[in-house]
Amino acid sequence: MWGGGNALERKQTEEDKPRFPLHNHDDNARDANADPVTSQNSNSDGTTQVNTPANRDFNRESRIESGLWGERDVGGPVDPNMAMEDYEQLRRELTNLSQARSKDSHSKSKDSPRHSHALSRTATGMSNLGRNNTTLDRRKTEDIVEGTGPEDEFPLEDFMRAGHFGKRTGERSAKKIGVLFKNLNVKGVGASSVTVRTLPEAILGTFGPDLYHLLCRFLPFLAFGNHGQLRTLINDFTGLVRDGEMMLVLGRPGAGCSTFLKSIANKRGSYAQVTGDVSYGGIPAAQQNKQYRGEVIYNPEDDVHFPELNVLQTFVFALLTKTKKRNEKSIPLIADALMKMFGIPHTKYTNVGNEFVRGISGGERKRVSIAETMATKSSVVCWDNSTRGLDASTALDFAKSLRIMTDVGDKATVTTLYQAGEGIYQQMDKVLVVDEGRCIYQGPAREAKQYFLDLGFDCPTGQTTADFLTACTDVIERRFRPGYEKSTPKTPEELEKAFRDSQAYQKVLQDVNSYEQEMKSSDFTDAKEFEKTVQEGKSNKTVSKKSPYTVSFFRQVLANTRREFWLLLGDTTTLYTKAFVILANGLVVGSLFYGESLDSSGAFSRGGAMFFSVLFLGWLQLTELMKAVTGRGVVSRQHDYAFYRPSTIAIARVLADIPILLPQVLVFSILMYFMCSLDVDASKFWIFTLFVYVNTIMLTALYRMFAALSPAIDDAVRFSGIALNLLIIYTGYVIPKPYLISKYIWFGWIYYINPISYSFEGVLTNEFADRPVPCAPSQLVPQGPNADPAHQGCTLAGSPTNARSVPGSEYLGAVFDYSRSNLWRNFGVVIAFTVLYVLVTIWANETFDFSMPGGGALVFKKSKQGKKRAKADAPTDEEKAGKLDDSSASSQSTPNQDKALQKISDSSSIFTWENVTYSVPYQGGQKQLLNNIDGYAKPGVMIALMGASGAGKTTLLNTLSQRQFMGVVGGDMLVDGRPLPSTFQRSAGFCEQMDVHDGSATIREALEFSAILRQDRATPKSEKLAYVDTVIDLLELNDIQDALILSLGVEQRKRLTIAVELAAKPQLLLFLDEPTSGLDSQSAYSIIRFLRKLKDAGQAIVCTIHQPSSVLIQQFDMILALNPGGNTFYFGPVGEQGSAVVKYFADRGFECPRDKNVAEFILEVAAKTRRRADGTKVDWNEEWRISDNARELKDQIQEMKAERAKLPEPDHGAEHVFAAPVITQTTQLTLRLLRQYWRQPSYWYGRLFTCVIVGIFNGFTFWQMGNTVQDFQNRMFSAFLIITIPPTVVNTVVPKFFTNMMIWQAREFPSRIYGWVAFVTAQIIGELPVSVVGAVLYWLLWYYPAGLPTDTSTAGYVFLMTLLFFLFTASWGQWITAFAPSFTVIANTLPFFFVMFSLFNGVVRFYSEIPVFWRYWMYYVNPSTYWIGGVLAATLQGIPVECDISETTTFSPPPGQTCREYAGSFADMAGGTLLPRSADSTSLCEYCQLSSGDQYLAQLNIDPSEKWRDFGIFLVFCVTNYMLVYFFIWSTKIKGWGFGMGYLFGFLGKVWEVTVHKPITMVAGAVKGKGKKGASD
Repeated sequence: MWGGGNALERKQTEEDKPRFPLHNHDDNARDANADPVTSQNSNSDGTTQVNTPANRDFNRESRIESGLWGERDVGGPVDPNMAMEDYEQLRRELTNLSQARSKDSHSKSKDSPRHSHALSRTATGMSNLGRNNTTLDRRKTEDIVEGTGPEDEFPLEDFMRAGHFGKRTGERSAKKIGVLFKNLNVKGVGASSVTVRTLPEAILGTFGPDLYHLLCRFLPFLAFGNHGQLRTLINDFTGLVRDGEMMLVLGRPGAGCSTFLKSIANKRGSYAQVTGDVSYGGIPAAQQNKQYRGEVIYNPEDDVHFPELNVLQTFVFALLTKTKKRNEKSIPLIADALMKMFGIPHTKYTNVGNEFVRGISGGERKRVSIAETMATKSSVVCWDNSTRGLDASTALDFAKSLRIMTDVGDKATVTTLYQAGEGIYQQMDKVLVVDEGRCIYQGPAREAKQYFLDLGFDCPTGQTTADFLTACTDVIERRFRPGYEKSTPKTPEELEKAFRDSQAYQKVLQDVNSYEQEMKSSDFTDAKEFEKTVQEGKSNKTVSKKSPYTVSFFRQVLANTRREFWLLLGDTTTLYTKAFVILANGLVVGSLFYGESLDSSGAFSRGGAMFFSVLFLGWLQLTELMKAVTGRGVVSRQHDYAFYRPSTIAIARVLADIPILLPQVLVFSILMYFMCSLDVDASKFWIFTLFVYVNTIMLTALYRMFAALSPAIDDAVRFSGIALNLLIIYTGYVIPKPYLISKYIWFGWIYYINPISYSFEGVLTNEFADRPVPCAPSQLVPQGPNADPAHQGCTLAGSPTNARSVPGSEYLGAVFDYSRSNLWRNFGVVIAFTVLYVLVTIWANETFDFSMPGGGALVFKKSKQGKKRAKADAPTDEEKAGKLDDSSASSQSTPNQDKALQKISDSSSIFTWENVTYSVPYQGGQKQLLNNIDGYAKPGVMIALMGASGAGKTTLLNTLSQRQFMGVVGGDMLVDGRPLPSTFQRSAGFCEQMDVHDGSATIREALEFSAILRQDRATPKSEKLAYVDTVIDLLELNDIQDALILSLGVEQRKRLTIAVELAAKPQLLLFLDEPTSGLDSQSAYSIIRFLRKLKDAGQAIVCTIHQPSSVLIQQFDMILALNPGGNTFYFGPVGEQGSAVVKYFADRGFECPRDKNVAEFILEVAAKTRRRADGTKVDWNEEWRISDNARELKDQIQEMKAERAKLPEPDHGAEHVFAAPVITQTTQLTLRLLRQYWRQPSYWYGRLFTCVIVGIFNGFTFWQMGNTVQDFQNRMFSAFLIITIPPTVVNTVVPKFFTNMMIWQAREFPSRIYGWVAFVTAQIIGELPVSVVGAVLYWLLWYYPAGLPTDTSTAGYVFLMTLLFFLFTASWGQWITAFAPSFTVIANTLPFFFVMFSLFNGVVRFYSEIPVFWRYWMYYVNPSTYWIGGVLAATLQGIPVECDISETTTFSPPPGQTCREYAGSFADMAGGTLLPRSADSTSLCEYCQLSSGDQYLAQLNIDPSEKWRDFGIFLVFCVTNYMLVYFFIWSTKIKGWGFGMGYLFGFLGKVWEVTVHKPITMVAGAVKGKGKKGASD
């Protein structure tokens, strides 16, 4: 019995051993053809081991021996006994909780020892549960579960059966299903190579193929015919993974490993055809996908999470969706258990983060992924290359964790791993080897090596088994035993045939048949129990038996709503930026409309204030597009995990909007309502607020609908921007409703499907309906000494004859055809549109999965060679786009390579560094990241920079290469004993880990760009281009030199990164950061072997490396090893077979085992606390400092400096920071940028699409305008509508400019490829073509259809102004991006700029009505003032006004007078006209207040004679924009000026913390304190 205390520490006796094997079938049954007592298998060293049942148990136990999980600076080594005590503590707490809530306890004897096996198997593998929690705190447990104590224990099976990690029955899991696949075939669509799609094809495809494919996506029945040529990805696989087994899938990138894993996990959406049978314990794949999707899951290679959530929230959310309601109390405890199991309790409240958001480390994020997967309680798990980026020891800990999960939970685990060490391989039960989609081996892992040896392959000494098996599929890396060179099968087909003819394949078939017989003979007992257990785990009353989900739809919505609030509070920068923008805009716009007159003179501007009120907050919500699109990867994965239906996300976001938007609307409404002097009435205020509120929710739902229907963010922004523009045009404010639906028949019907029109009618009728509008004295006609007050009319539309005031309802009816009686109908319509948008979003979320990747294809540029290469068709897979025929850099020299190596630039200079330190600001002080590091790099020497995660490897590399842009760097870094020259950064190549490149360039173009701009300016261009040919030969990139970088695979990109640096002819040395990360073993070996050749050719190399195998580490000459904190613990030679390193540690009492990887040995020795024989601890940092090796190193450095300093200083001539002159930099960069826009057409296409659509709607909405007063207003608004283009255009310019700026800052400026002048100039020139073409298209589609003057001078002037406007818009977005500190700030502050630009120009509120504070400066510094003024002056001057009957002011003349006699002199003086038909009338006079366009312009404060002045001023604004781009790039990116932005956002953050976050936290804490302890939130 597992008792308390020391019971865990005793050794197992025969009594205590498990009665049942860990797996659900006997170990002997796994090897159907093996001897039941003993069998033999070959070890990796060629010896033979007798494989008895006892040995098999021992081997399995040895695979989960103690070790650290992850980074060495987190926690310490795990003691198995202490770990088991801590695990037992967790078990007690959880099972106590289970007992408290379980009413039907199982009556099992506590004395039974049979359950001990499951716990014993987890003993040594549980990583870092903590040494301090060795006893159970009774009081804490009683707080969690009343009335229970540590003595109330359940066996572990009961703990599992309770549903925490899977129910157990007796000694095994209740969910036992294996995976059986028979004749599995998978096919994909299309070729592996294509030519790039350029801008003309994108434009021509708009109304052809693209439209058809779009319609087919929404209407699948329209698709007909075949889908093109199919290519086989998986060819006829048959096999079995039983429950409790782990299978390792091996193969080169592109072989089909990921495809196989996805097929096994029933994730088939990205493939054209999947045939064959896949079943799960007898459950067909179709039934599994429909009812048990969450029980078979695929864990992708990348760790994709919501970065704003912390670790606890991530786990709690997963458990909320996988836990029955009555078991919810256990969620906090389970979450804590998961964190303790995987050694990350210290990250509990730390954001998960990603590459852009600061959070936990990469290794910790990987553990979060594993723990989240464990929370799914799934029965079959497929892991895709989950050790990427982990060091060798951490990767082994991950494999051990998989072993534990598989053994304890009887799971079927399938995994593919790159660079798998021998320790990882030993964790596996089975291995499957794939070569170009063909299975060339499947069977026991212990027999795989011998199988391939028997085929005739040879395993080099020191090569791991996994590397050997993978190498057998590589025509370059594989070796053959003597005499077997011809007979050994070599092609994938031959290897597949050899396997099919082998005894190993017969064993697979026997295993399959045996498994099928077992299932049939047991009447599928396991499957039935599995189905029953899954159903029991659901919320029975609310979840259908056929549903794959654990909790009800309602609870899924609640969980997602809770997460939406977590996401909001996790991104406080966005919150307080948005709050600041709302407050600022409310004050600014409220002050613009401040003091509006209550009489008729304020009627029009009052409508403008309300129009803006219903629109602004919805405008600000455009930022929701990015959130909706970027979260797709997480939503897709969690849908596959059966956490929730994607539709619940749409509902949850709407529910979260309700409280989130309410305070925003209230603040904005209060500011706008009272500052704009709207009618002070409580009911009217709340109706106004209600409409603003629901309209904001409606627009947010509209944006999310477009996001759900759009494949990419560019599409979502384009469609949302255009939709918003159309909604603005057809609201009924710019063009009143009567004109829209009667006169402008082209698009007037849009009014009825425009929800903003109903909101605008609602707020406008709410304001005007029940109150009269007094006529302003200035608007009474006629005026003068002879005017009779009883015979005066008001010019406000709707005014009755001789009326001095206008009823609000009459004004609304006459001008807008609005009625107050429609108020609640309008409210209902807005609600209906909101519901419609949400329903469409729900449908789209459930229907489309835009996150699904397909097989990649190499993309070639449009050239003869590119088109020829694109015709080649080879199978590809997700792991690597466009796998070509062995174009990898091989480990074997070729004549071309040898010849090219002779041309590599060599240098005799030596780079030394002494006492290098680096510290950064941290929590008010300084944190030391590097601590007195010494070393050197000289020609012909390759140095491996090693250390555990967090040791400072990349930090040191960045410091040595002069790439630190913050913090304090100390120490001496010298070249030949002299200070670093100004040319150092371009003389030293630096290969970044992330492989940052312009994806639209081809390989050759990237190399030529590097060579032309980085080689010495005295070198002829022809010689530079010839050297590019040399580099292409050297890295064997000939076949793919015309391929676009964005389509390259991981290994190809690594070679490209090296090639780009070599093309620059680095004179000093080459730095490389993790060049083998993410590669398979063969590709990693190829890269390192190639670096070795460079070293032999005279290149000095410093390289960080994460997972060096024994073979890889031998390629290096020296090792610089760091401990956390940036401390050196070894710098010296590697030695033959690592002898020098081994000797260093052996001299200090620590011998390296004979078969141990030297690289792993030194990391493990240094990372763990070690004691000498006398018991004293070893401080490896101090050991190095006092060692003879360290003294010898310092002496060597001094000798090198002295010797090199004696040599004459090289004549650098005129040293240039940049090798190429500015004009060359600008030319090359501009050409690259134009190619980028041409080959990635979505950017220019989106811009042109916007111009065309807005131009069409503007021109044809205002089709052939007449000369009525309304037509003059339409002429004004037709010109004004160009203001709606900047939001869409700027929102596309900003991310493009930002992305290019990030590439420049991250790689190209630190390497001194080109400077800031060239960067800005190229960006400006790159915008010119699309701006010019866009201006032409917009002008043509708008100007002539609208019926504006066609004379050459007027049309030419308007065209020039339109051209300037498009240039202004692009440059505006560029300088804002150059100035803003982050993308988040840009996105949230752009609306502020747009509002100022749109409103302060005298259109929405006339110049004479603008408050004095704004009138005399903001009006004049607003560029749109001059654009609108110039265009209106040109198009309205001299045009006569012809009033429509409805636009006249009516009054009766005094008795005995005609209209001409009574008002003729006034009309002549005022510039108006009496209609001829009423001039001689004595009963009714009809007066038109305008007679010409000049009078209309005067109302707008526009002088027609100043149109060229306006042109000149607007031109100055354009030039100023360009100057600001230069200025802000130089000041913020080169000089580092912040303009006080840091202080501003720091202040806003403190205000947010004090006024919002702390009160919320206090309230939440108070609420939480009232409940039971352990509640999560």
